[in-house]
Amino acid sequence: MQKIKRKKYNWKTKAYIGLGIILFLILSVFLYFNYIVGPLVVEVSRAQVDSVATTAISDAIYDVIQEKGYAYDDFIDVTYSSENKVSSITADSITLNNFARELSTEAQILLDKVSEHGISVPLGTFSGLNALSGIGPKINIKILPIGSVITSFSSDFISAGINQTKHSLYINANVTISVILPLTTKKVDFITQILVCENIIVGEVPQFYFTSGDSVF
Repeated sequence: MQKIKRKKYNWKTKAYIGLGIILFLILSVFLYFNYIVGPLVVEVSRAQVDSVATTAISDAIYDVIQEKGYAYDDFIDVTYSSENKVSSITADSITLNNFARELSTEAQILLDKVSEHGISVPLGTFSGLNALSGIGPKINIKILPIGSVITSFSSDFISAGINQTKHSLYINANVTISVILPLTTKKVDFITQILVCENIIVGEVPQFYFTSGDSVF
């Protein structure tokens, strides 16, 4: 009778040990993938994700401008003094806000479309080793835009000759994209600056605009 109890006890002990080893291996794989493989895959795919986001926003700007017929004069108003000097350069906040809202909506639609195709990452990247990150067949990874595209405007002034100044209007788009991996999901934030329009301002522009960067806003 004593021998039967000992055998039963040994069987339970081995079962618990085996279960513990399995759980330890599962946890180790999860942690390795989450903290080693995941960041490496995101770093390798960052350029592709950035390209996808930038292309979508650029296309959105083009579509909105073409559809609404926006031009530099719709966004910026330049007034002159009696001596043909620039007295003020102001932004039309209502038009800019409308443009930003339309752009965000269109960019979101385009991002959703291009995200359906995902991105390609070499199989060796999933080893977690930098030396193998660019080796092997391509594996498709799903990406998903998170939240809405957040936009802001900026501008700069560059001298373009005697009494001529090039004024460039940019939009800064903040995009968050989720890279969906087998065991985890990583978020990647991007801030993309894209030229909206530019114009040559004829007349003497006060030095203030050159030193303040985005003073129009």
